[in-house]
Amino acid sequence: MTESRFSPVGESFRYRALDEAGVERRDVLVADDEASAVRELLAKGLTPIELTRQQGSAVRSRKRRIKIGDRVVFLQELATLLQAGISVTEALPSLAQAYREQSLGPALERLNAEVKAGHALAQAIGNCGLGLPAYAQAMLEAGDAGGKVAQACVDAAAQMAHEQRISSDLRNALIYPSILVGTGTLAVVFILIGVVPRFASILRNPKADVPAISRWVIETGVAMRLHWLACLLTLLALVAFGLFAWRSVELRGRFKAWLARAPGIGPWIVEAETGRWATLLGSLLQNRVPVVAALRLSASVLTLDALRHVLLQATLELERGNMLSDVLARESWFPPTRLNLIRVGERSGELPRMLQTLGQMQTESARERQRRLLALVEPVAILGIGAAIGFVMVAVMTAITSLSSVTGS
Repeated sequence: MTESRFSPVGESFRYRALDEAGVERRDVLVADDEASAVRELLAKGLTPIELTRQQGSAVRSRKRRIKIGDRVVFLQELATLLQAGISVTEALPSLAQAYREQSLGPALERLNAEVKAGHALAQAIGNCGLGLPAYAQAMLEAGDAGGKVAQACVDAAAQMAHEQRISSDLRNALIYPSILVGTGTLAVVFILIGVVPRFASILRNPKADVPAISRWVIETGVAMRLHWLACLLTLLALVAFGLFAWRSVELRGRFKAWLARAPGIGPWIVEAETGRWATLLGSLLQNRVPVVAALRLSASVLTLDALRHVLLQATLELERGNMLSDVLARESWFPPTRLNLIRVGERSGELPRMLQTLGQMQTESARERQRRLLALVEPVAILGIGAAIGFVMVAVMTAITSLSSVTGS
C-alpha cells in the first residue's frame, strides 16, 4: 500500500481569528508548531486573536495507526454527505469534529485546513496523511476533475473494502488449520520428550533385539529431553523466522510465486490475483482514469511478480497501439473464454463493465477453489498428525515387544 508523502503526526491548534471583513472565525488546524500555525492563518487572510495548542493530539496520532476500515468508512461517509447536497466545506468540519478523538482525527483536521486553503479535495486528501492506496487516490483525482467526486469516493471505498475482505477471508480461513497443525506438532513434541525417554532402558538391555526404527525414535526422544532448551530455542527461532518471512514483502512474494506453480494451489492463487486485477482495472476505467495509468496502478497492487511484469509490459504495448486482449493472449493467465470478455469489451466500448464482470467471475472461481482446498486441509492435517503420533507409538511398542519376546524365550 502506498502511503501519502505527509505524516498525520502533528499538533492541533484551536484558534480564534478575524477575517478580512472583521468577522470572527473559530476552527482547528494542524501544524508542526505554533509559528507554523500563525503563518498558515496569515496566509489564509486571517488575523489570529487566540491560538491554543490541544495537548496530547500528536501523541495520540503516533500511537493510533489509521486502519483500512477507518479509511473506508470515512470515504463512505464523505460520499453520503456529498450525495445529499452538502458542500465539501460543510462536510469536512463535521467529519473532523466527529473523528477528533480517533485515529483519523489529525488527518481530517489537516484535510479540512488544506481545503480551506484552496486546494482541490483530491489533492488535499493526498496531502493530509490519510494514506489512501495509490489506485484510490487516482480515482478521487479523476472524479474531482470530472465533477463526480462523490461517486469516486463510493467506488474507491468499495474497492478498498473488496481488497480488505479478500485478505480477511483468507486469514480467517487459515486460523483453524493453523491451530490444528500447531497443537498437533506440540503433541508430537510432548510425546517425544515426555513419554518416549521412559523406554530408554530397553536400549541398554543386551538381550533385546530392538529394531532400528524403534532405536532411532527412542534415542531422538532422549536427546530432545537432554537438550530441551536448545529444542525450545530452535522452535522459537523457526517461529520468529516465519513471522519475519511473512512480513518481508520480498520473501512472501517468492514463496507465493513458488506456490503459484504448485498443482491445486497454483490455479487458486492465479485466479485470485487476476480477479483482483480485473476488478480494480475496471473500476479505475469506470472512473475515467486513463487506460495506461489505470493499467500501471492495477498492476502495482499484485503480489505475483510474473503477472505484474506481464501487465507492466502491456502498458508499453498499449502505447504502441496494440490491444490489451492481444497482449494477454500471449500468456496463459486467463482461460480463452474469459479472455474473450476483454476482447468484446474493447470492440464494444464496454471494457470497464466487461473487466468488472471478469473480475467477479475470477474472484468467485478463486473462492470456490479456496473452499475446496481448505476443506482438505483439516483431514490432511489430522491424518498427518495421526500418522506422526502413530509412527512414534508403533516404534515404542515394537521395542517393548522385542524385549518381551526375549524375556519369554
